[in-house]
Amino acid sequence: MTTYVVCDIEADGPIPGPYSMISLGAVAVNSEGKELGDFEINFLPLENTKPHPATIKWFTTHAPEALYYCKQNQVSPKEGMNKFGNWLLTLPKPRVMAAHPAPLDFMWINWYMQTFLKDELEEPSFTKPFFDNKGQGAFDIKSYASAILKKDFTDIHRDTYPKDLHDNTKHTHKAIDDAREYAQLLIKLLNKK
Repeated sequence: MTTYVVCDIEADGPIPGPYSMISLGAVAVNSEGKELGDFEINFLPLENTKPHPATIKWFTTHAPEALYYCKQNQVSPKEGMNKFGNWLLTLPKPRVMAAHPAPLDFMWINWYMQTFLKDELEEPSFTKPFFDNKGQGAFDIKSYASAILKKDFTDIHRDTYPKDLHDNTKHTHKAIDDAREYAQLLIKLLNKK
């Protein structure tokens, strides 16, 4: 049975490299709804980077508690990614990363994996031994919801779901909270008849 590692990240800018991932939360679940573990870590900024002013303005306006939370108990990106990699290896195989939307979160996690876990990666698929999908990619919960709900992709957003599937009022922008929220949404979607 597939282990879905539902991830959510927070970052201080729009792309990795010039900007930094500041928090990573992950909740591992299977399609039966069993939670297999969770992981949370806050990162120190990458060397020689500065936060993007628009991103920080958004955080201070819309989610100041989350920004404050991201600055607690920070570790270096190398240390944090090693802890994340070690945690992933404790989970049952096959492991697939999932996110809502996956392209954004995968971009960050993949960049950090390629940068800080490169000596442990198998080539190809470039994400093994941590994730078992072939190639580089992640399960996009948003695309899956579009197919299951028979809605246009552009009509799917965290605040447009039916309440029985997803309650957006609980979205905190704390990575672990949001990963748990999306894990519950994924389980409901996987089991929707």
